Amino acid sequence: LGYFGVQIPQDIKMMLQVNSDQDKSRVAANKILLAHRHLDMRPLIDWELNLLPHVVSWLERFAESRLDLKLSSIFQFVLAMPMDIIDG
Repeated sequence: LGYFGVQIPQDIKMMLQVNSDQDKSRVAANKILLAHRHLDMRPLIDWELNLLPHVVSWLERFAESRLDLKLSSIFQFVLAMPMDIIDG
């Protein structure tokens, strides 16, 4: 990388290196996790708690070392619909 004297920014190099993984689902997930320190769950709230198990599963698979991201994502769901959680 960096042909013809052009310097490629480190974050771009990292994104390109991620492409070498054969598991393209993991490539996409890693790029999401590299680009976003915080995942905005608001667009998913309309699905209510039906989507929460899928979000938790995705986070377990791809963000195993990002406990902060897991907890903040689940917290956003709970915060957005506290009465649904309480009323069951």
